[in-house]
Order: sequence, then structure tokens, then C-alpha cells
Amino acid sequence: MKQKVGTLIEEDVLRRAKRRAAGEGRPLSDLIQDALESYLTDRVVEPEKRDAAYQLYCERPIKLSAEQFKAVLEEDAWDL
Repeated sequence: MKQKVGTLIEEDVLRRAKRRAAGEGRPLSDLIQDALESYLTDRVVEPEKRDAAYQLYCERPIKLSAEQFKAVLEEDAWDL
């Protein structure tokens, strides 16, 4: 069941969203629904991966070689 929601969105973001929805020939509400679904499902991180990222990036002291430091900068933290 769909439910009406009121929210505040920056003018530029809303303008771009309306333009995208029109370009795709679908309602703005469908575009927002898809974007929110994507955000909610893509951001789910497994606890083990989150713990590994915490240990790698947040525990002190961090002792990395130059090669390890370069690898950390180049990797995507969400892929852990």
C-alpha cells in the first residue's frame, strides 16, 4: 500500500529529479521510490564486513607499509 509523504528537498535536486523522471517517461514518485529502495538495499553491510573495516581503519595505532597504505586508498570500503 502506498502512503503519501511530505518532505523538504533542495530545489536543484527536485528540478533534476523531475527532469530525469520526465526524460524516462515516468512519474516523479516512481523515480523517488526506486532511488530510496536502491539506497536502502545498497547500504546494508554485513556485520563481519563492518567489523573488518573498523579494525582496518579505526583501531589505533594503524601500522601500514607504503604499499598497504596505497592499496587502502585505492579500494572501495563497501567491498570489504
